[in-house]
Amino acid sequence: MKKPRLFFILPGTLLITVMFGCTSEEETPQTLNAQETSIQEEDDLPEKDVEENTLSSPKPQRENMSSPTPSGQNAEKIHEELLMNDKLIRLPESFPGQRISQVQGSVASNNSATYSVQYQTSTGEPLAHVTAAQYMGVQEAASEIEDFREGKTVNPSRPGVKEFQHGLPGHAQEGADQYHYSGQQEEWLLSLSSSSSENLDQTAVLQQISEYLKHHPLPASARQGIVDIYYAPASEDVTVDIRWQEGEMVYAVRTSLPPVEALKITNSMN
Repeated sequence: MKKPRLFFILPGTLLITVMFGCTSEEETPQTLNAQETSIQEEDDLPEKDVEENTLSSPKPQRENMSSPTPSGQNAEKIHEELLMNDKLIRLPESFPGQRISQVQGSVASNNSATYSVQYQTSTGEPLAHVTAAQYMGVQEAASEIEDFREGKTVNPSRPGVKEFQHGLPGHAQEGADQYHYSGQQEEWLLSLSSSSSENLDQTAVLQQISEYLKHHPLPASARQGIVDIYYAPASEDVTVDIRWQEGEMVYAVRTSLPPVEALKITNSMN
């Protein structure tokens, strides 16, 4: 009599185990790390070197706990969803031309060492992609910024380089196909590159930035920072990538909005 009972109980146990395993695999969300999220973002912005638009994944300081947030949350509620130490979190508090209560945020990466939030309008138009990463120390964070800075400074001793004379300190180099400006603003490097196209007035763009920075300087809390502006060839499509270091933290704001609007978003980070 015992053998039949064992025969029926054992298959039932195996069936439950198999079903439970399948359910866990299907329902467990896959969390993107900061680097994968940055690469995804390239689909929404004009083409540029992917390596330049990617924060390297830091070594986590604590246990890597994943807790993705459903897409479409009100931007004001994002902060409380993030797992990073509250004192280290920086998020935009305003977006040009948008009521903050109408801005929607989607958390793509969320653990104790990194987070990544994509912001869009209530109609789904992209606004900005904000990321933060905590490194093992100040020097490691500084190295991340220094790597991103590489190649973005105009060498004033090179042939054809001229001092910029329109409100911003720095130098500009214009060749047959490329235009590149760079200048230092306190702890910040400002870099603009584009093709030498009649479709874009680089000087006018830089003058607008200069006027804004006169009254709204970039965050003084930054140990060092970079504002990288890139215009796609023969168009006014722009990618603005702003990154800065605060201690062992590296923050980034990436957007395809005009440069001054990108600066306004960065200055609202709190």
